[in-house]
Parts: sequence; structure tokens; C-alpha cells
Amino acid sequence: MAGRRGCVSVLTASLPVADQDGDVTELIRPVRVEINAPRELVFEMAAAVGGSLPDGPPHATELIRRDGNVLVVRFSAPAPFRFFGFLEEVTLSAPERIDYRVLEGPLDHVVEWLDFNEAHGVTAVTYSGEVRHWVPFVARFIAAPAYRWYMRRTLSALKVAAEQRAVRSRRYPRAAAG
Repeated sequence: MAGRRGCVSVLTASLPVADQDGDVTELIRPVRVEINAPRELVFEMAAAVGGSLPDGPPHATELIRRDGNVLVVRFSAPAPFRFFGFLEEVTLSAPERIDYRVLEGPLDHVVEWLDFNEAHGVTAVTYSGEVRHWVPFVARFIAAPAYRWYMRRTLSALKVAAEQRAVRSRRYPRAAAG
């Protein structure tokens, strides 16, 4: 259900699932953006740690440890949202996928992923995930929508930055239009 070419689109979701303890796992509905840039370039920019994209949501990241393609990263938001800090394990599967698993944070369970698919010089990036909390209201009406809002802004900023970079990239030259 992709939107118009180049637009961020929102896909449908399913119902939350309760585990044996009654904790509710809420699926984060996918967010998708098509970026007119090579997949490798888009992946590299999405995987970068230590900066933020122009017009993206403000945040800070700090690389704690790296072991091959697995990173442990501290993520924090600026004041007044400073209490939304996470320690995440990030697994890079270049250039197809990035998986995120929260190790420490305010929610019981968070896993997210970005999938990168390229066709005809356009990279489709799809974000999705799941959150779990012992208070169903928190998972469904606060956490999942907050993640989607944040990632819509992030992917929109990634689209603009990657398309601008693709125009001047020598490392990732674009295929000739034909």
C-alpha cells in the first residue's frame, strides 16, 4: 500500500497481543519512504551514529561498543524529554536491514527494524517494530504512536538528506537515466 512516489506512507496494523504475564505487545505500524538514491548510500546514512539529520527530530547517540556488525548505542532525547533514554543493540546487515533491540529503557520490550529495498535507482525504506508494556494503554496509545511519529520525521529527513547527497556523491554514483 505505498503512497505516491517519494512520499512517506503509512501502512495498516494488526491488533495487540498479550503474553502469558498479561503484558501487551503492540505492533508499530510500518512507515515507508521512497528515496531517489542508491540503497548503499541510504543504508550508510541511516546506520550512522553520532549525528542527527537536518530537520529530523533532535536526539543524541553515543557508540558504547562495536563488535563487527553489532553495535551498542546509547540514545537520548533533549530536555524536557531527557527521561526517554535507551541503550540499544543495533545489528547492521548491509545494505538490506538494520535491527534495533532496546536493552535498557522505560518500556519492557522494544524491537524495531529498517528494511532497504532498491528498484530502478529508488530505495524504499520501511520501518516497523513492536513495543511491550505491562500497561496496555501505554503500549497502544503512547509508545507505538510516539515511535511512528518519530520515525516519520526521521525518514522524511533521511529522504531529503540522502537525495541531496546522492546528487553530489562520487562514492555512490547514480545509474544513468535511460
